[in-house]
Formats: sequence, structure tokens, C-alpha cells
Amino acid sequence: MNNDLYVGHTVAALTPQRTLRDLYINPLLRILDQQNPITDFHPRLDQPRQGVFDTDPSQSLVLLIDFKTDGQEAWDHVSAQLSPLRENGYLTYFNGTDLIPGPITIVGTGNTPFNRVIANTTYRDIFFDAPLDKLADSDDPLRSDRLTPVQNTVAYRSPENVGQGLSGLSDADIRADTFDWTNSYFASVSFKKTIGRPWGFRLTELQVKKIRAQIRAAHRRGLKVRYWGVPAWPRSLRNHLWSILVREGVDLLNVDDLKSATRQDWRPKISDWWS
Repeated sequence: MNNDLYVGHTVAALTPQRTLRDLYINPLLRILDQQNPITDFHPRLDQPRQGVFDTDPSQSLVLLIDFKTDGQEAWDHVSAQLSPLRENGYLTYFNGTDLIPGPITIVGTGNTPFNRVIANTTYRDIFFDAPLDKLADSDDPLRSDRLTPVQNTVAYRSPENVGQGLSGLSDADIRADTFDWTNSYFASVSFKKTIGRPWGFRLTELQVKKIRAQIRAAHRRGLKVRYWGVPAWPRSLRNHLWSILVREGVDLLNVDDLKSATRQDWRPKISDWWS
């Protein structure tokens, strides 16, 4: 209705009140307008705009939008809904040469169409969630294939949506320099898919080397690394994995237990084995 975009992991979770505009765009606009007032004391808008965090107004807030339906069809609707943030100068964007930081950085994941992300070479304010497992090259000790050089442009080959980091791409379209800071922000992948199961409640040396290779490959391209689907139980295993990921330089931890994550005391405890 009214070109609204509904938010939910399943169709059963959708309601008329759960829209991208109501849950995210409008609340962010209210906060940012309060952070960037025009008053007798402050008659001009700051450049760049103040962000949502009082203690660190230069810190950009990342809004990760997961395209659940057809990315090609949804792209224009998502871009249109971002217009108020765009028109008020609140979005991070690439201008063809430099990355201009803003209070909000938009990242598309799921079925986000990469060909639409890169269609405009002089202005981009929706960035890609690149497939981390496709970035590591010769540094990856477990990678048996090699990226095949292709033409510099990445064309949309198929209407098929194939999930995070791959929508609109085939393997033949991906080369070592396809994803970088000009078109992407995150590089992410399922931990279970790319690293595998931690045997004996610990990662093997080979698994740690694979994590290291992927993080290095992403950082060389100016991308921030995150793994999703990291095992959460038992807590001793989860804490072991968090410690290794942080040590190796992962940029974001995907966590459900915020209290334990922020405490950062991940030393083994006897109770971790049954709770």
C-alpha cells in the first residue's frame, strides 16, 4: 500500500505498522533533525551533519537493509524511501572519487542487486554487503579454486536471487577486484558455511588461518568484516570464537547476548558448559 516496504523475516510477521518508513526512516529523521537544529545559538547547519551519538557525533550509524524479495524489483522502492535522509545530507555517499561520510551509512544485504549498486559511477549511497568467502585469494589456505579474470564491468546475467553477496552475479562475474570500498561496506559470510564446525570445542590451526586470510583480503579492499551464524552454545565455545575473531581483526561481532559481549570477559568458566 502506498509503495510501503514491509519489514519482517517471514510473511506471517508483516503488519501494516511494520514498514521501513515507520520503523527506521522516520525515527532516524527525528533524531537527526534534533541533532542538527537551526537556532539563534546555532544558525547554520554543521558540515558534515551531526550524527545520532551525542558522545561521538562524527560516528556513522550503519543501517543494514536485508532485501528479502526480488532485489531488482525492490531497489527503486528502497532508494525512494531513503530520499528524506538523502535530501537532508544525512547519508554517506561515494562521489566517483572519494567516500563522503554521513550520519547514516546504508548497506544492502540479502538479495540486494549488485548491478544496481554500481550502476551510477559518480554517486552511490547504498553500499553492498560483499561475500567474504569470495574475497580471499592466495592467502586462503583452504581455497581450491581461483578467481577468474573477466571484463571490468559486472553485468546482470540472471533474474535469480541467490542470497547475500551474490544477487545479480554469477561466479564468472566475480574477480579479485569486484568488491571494494567504492561499492561495498561490509564483507560477510555465514561462519558455519565458510569456516565449518569447531571440532573439540576449538578451532583448528587451519580454520584460524582461513579466518585470517579472509579478514586480510577484506581489509585490503577497505571493507569491514563480520561473520554471522557463529555458534552460540556452549558459552565456552562462543567465547573462544569471539576471542579469536577479535584477535584476528574482525570489525563487528554479530551477537544476541549483548551483556556478555560488552563485558568482554570471555575467560572460561565452569558454568559455561551447561548454560
